[in-house]
Amino acid sequence: MSFRDAVAALEARFLEAYQRGDAAASVSGYADDAVYLTPGKPPARGRRAIEAVTAEDIASGLRITSLTPFLAESSGDLGYVLETCRTSAGEVTTMLALRRDQNGTWRISAEAIVPR
Repeated sequence: MSFRDAVAALEARFLEAYQRGDAAASVSGYADDAVYLTPGKPPARGRRAIEAVTAEDIASGLRITSLTPFLAESSGDLGYVLETCRTSAGEVTTMLALRRDQNGTWRISAEAIVPR
């Protein structure tokens, strides 16, 4: 599977789980030690902390309607993605850093959200 195909699969799993309100399933593509940065909140460190932030967003009524990558590159076991994320609160740009784990699975190791 190519890097771009792996990213598309991660995004599809996240979006489907998020839209059905399942925070735990939506963050299953994050590394255990991932970091999540979003404006107005302290950094969330670790998948459990990211799950808690995601659950808060879901409970607040925030809807994510689409994720559209516009740049995706990888080299070896590292990669990054820049994407447009459309939400009920407007569009944001998201930057993902990914690394391939020992099983060859791409996981999100860091995410930063930049409002437009």
